[in-house]
Amino acid sequence: MKTLYKRWLIVGLSMSIFVLANLRRKLESQLDAQAGRLPKNPVQPEESDPKASPVLTFSDGRPSNATTVTFSGTVIRSGGRFALLETGGVLYMLDSTGRAWPFEGEDVRVTGKLDTTTHLLHVDDIEAMAS
Repeated sequence: MKTLYKRWLIVGLSMSIFVLANLRRKLESQLDAQAGRLPKNPVQPEESDPKASPVLTFSDGRPSNATTVTFSGTVIRSGGRFALLETGGVLYMLDSTGRAWPFEGEDVRVTGKLDTTTHLLHVDDIEAMAS
């Protein structure tokens, strides 16, 4: 009789964990959708900027519009990814988790290419700002 109770207890706990994990994923995706809304054109590159590179080529060869930019803000976790919450309140998703995770919660300066079609910041350099 005890083994029957143990089995039902294990099944019940497993189902509870499964349901809670799915609920968490659903809520995180809703939060990502709400927090990931970016303005249509957050950065206007200047025509005379020599650092601006208008095209970023992905590994599969397709070109994308991108400009080299520098932002200051705080690295935060947005779902399973990292993002930069700029001092002006704009949220930019970061492509480089490996470079961003040591700076989670810190004020940083990020230099990279902003893909204006996907609003993804491709990190070239990230450095902590002096406190």
